[in-house]
Amino acid sequence: MNLMLNRLRVVFFLVVFMYPAMLVSSTISYTSTKKFPLPGELEPAVKFWIKVYTEYNTNEYILHDAHNLLAIYEVVKFSELHREKMDLPQTRSQKNKLMKKRNHYRAILQKLASSKTKLDQLNSEEKRIFDLFGGTKNRSVFRIAAKNIRMQKGQRNRFYNGLVLSGRYMSYIKEIFRKHNLPQELTMLPHVESSFNYRAYSSAGAAGLWQFTRRTGRRFMKISYEIDERLDPILASEAAAKLMQENYQTLGSWPLAITAYNHGMAGMKRAKRKLHTSDIAKIVAKYRSRYFKFASRNFYCEFLAALHIAQNYKKYFGEIKFDPPIQYKEFILPHYVKYATVAQYLHLEQDELKKYNPALRNPIFKGTKYIPQNYKLRVPIYLNVDQLYAQIPGKELFVAQKRSQWYRVRRGDTLSTIARRNRTSIPAIMAMNNLRSRNRIRVGKILRLPDEIKMQKLNKAEETLVASLPSAKENEKIEKETVETVKPAKAIAPDVVSNKPKAVVQPKPVIDLNLPAAGASVSVLPEIELVKNSNPPVGYLRVEPEETLGHYADWLKISTQRIRDWNDLAYGNSIRLGQRIKLVFNNVTLLEFATSRLEYHRAVEEDFFNNYQVLGTRTHKINRGENIWYLCNYLYNLPLWLIQSYNSDLDFNRLKPGDLILIPDVVEIRSNS
Repeated sequence: MNLMLNRLRVVFFLVVFMYPAMLVSSTISYTSTKKFPLPGELEPAVKFWIKVYTEYNTNEYILHDAHNLLAIYEVVKFSELHREKMDLPQTRSQKNKLMKKRNHYRAILQKLASSKTKLDQLNSEEKRIFDLFGGTKNRSVFRIAAKNIRMQKGQRNRFYNGLVLSGRYMSYIKEIFRKHNLPQELTMLPHVESSFNYRAYSSAGAAGLWQFTRRTGRRFMKISYEIDERLDPILASEAAAKLMQENYQTLGSWPLAITAYNHGMAGMKRAKRKLHTSDIAKIVAKYRSRYFKFASRNFYCEFLAALHIAQNYKKYFGEIKFDPPIQYKEFILPHYVKYATVAQYLHLEQDELKKYNPALRNPIFKGTKYIPQNYKLRVPIYLNVDQLYAQIPGKELFVAQKRSQWYRVRRGDTLSTIARRNRTSIPAIMAMNNLRSRNRIRVGKILRLPDEIKMQKLNKAEETLVASLPSAKENEKIEKETVETVKPAKAIAPDVVSNKPKAVVQPKPVIDLNLPAAGASVSVLPEIELVKNSNPPVGYLRVEPEETLGHYADWLKISTQRIRDWNDLAYGNSIRLGQRIKLVFNNVTLLEFATSRLEYHRAVEEDFFNNYQVLGTRTHKINRGENIWYLCNYLYNLPLWLIQSYNSDLDFNRLKPGDLILIPDVVEIRSNS
């Protein structure tokens, strides 16, 4: 059986890769073809992506074969093209139409695969589909193709828009890559990742021009509740250059280094080792892995297509008026300060200041957090920042960040009980968290409580906090009301000038410390089990989605090796969801750690719900070999925390075939352009 399957794979490879390659002439031009070779076997795929980027707009869907990309069954066009709607989700009727089209072509392919079908007696449509595969009479080719029908959204208008936008930052990006001795051609990769939209955010949590995930991004950039440098095109490009440099130094091949940007370094090392080759064409054709899917197989081809188009843009788009490069200078803030205050005294519109500082997150713009001290504020080059900043009154400058009070919803909570315990009101909580219904909160949701709550004194913070921790038995008795588990609501979501302001009155230290009321039944510390009478405090927690040892180390202000030592973890071993981890609070208080942890999870939720909406759920039946990592990253492209919030009773570490799991049905709620 295995021998027969392998033979079928060889036949399929010859038909869908070699045959189209023999038909296509080489008309794809770009620089540095030695560094970025185009094997003949990959040329059909590159030509397909050129079509996607230059012929079809975002209101057109290409139905094609997932392996033989030039086998295009039909291009379905919906309505007229509207620039502001280029990224809007499909309507239900559009989805139904595309599904009917898919089923229609699947039926034709299944007919061609049937031994009962006479291939010399096909109707015109069947003959057209038959000819897409080179006229082969091997029925298995059509049987496989029937399972590989894919839909690709056109990108012409997005690519054109990306070319225009690239003018703002391209000179800076090229200089960064030149500084790192990297090929200038790599600066075209954002056309593939984000169409040069620095606000782009994927449903899996990748963000910015270079689409860094939080896990990878935090290796090179600052990502906090106040700042996300992934959204800054210049800082993110510096990070991308370092990552590309690492990939190339390890893999020794630019095609593999580029593919690793999508698939990961470890995955490409595995492919190279398994096939004993660095030939990208052989890896694309022969490497078998559950995680080496369509996106990874095509990433290098997409890059070559984007490189060719960007270097020959007039051929496809005519003359283009590129955005002028953004001009700025930097000013290092000596204090914590409100965003509105900075805009006011620098005489800038808040939206204009936001454009210059894309790394600042919404809490800064909304005033729930200050711009951090020592932040490199970017401003127009014409401003006399020293003089203007010096005019800010001392009472508007701070030496500590505004602290927030957080609450994690537990089973049995309602907004009324949460408001009563924390001495606030339901409308205040709803306004602070942009909740549209008082009944729609879910277990695990992190709520920000209003700033008006009276604060406890700092020197009593630790004592109050520890005293408020409930025991396991107390938690079981909390509230008889039940939380309604429904879809989550949208969350609330260079020249450097002198950093010494003139004649600024130094304000007295201000501590904005939001603490739970004394004796509250639930503290801001989620699931931390404290060891009694430990000094310094020692506690245990369960690993939650998106958390790593690096996060705990950052929040504790220690090295990851210290945490490994406390938990007897060998270097290189990763932690798993739900794992019990021991922590020692030497350098930070319990409150500081808890606040950092909750702010991290809150930021993840805010970013997601500012861009996506959950319309409902579907049920997935676990198949053999599937795990939660596969479902999140390769099947549904959704974050683990979101899927977990709909399956709180499931142990994701013990999923088995036949288990049923709820998958949120997610759509984009605004254009990323």
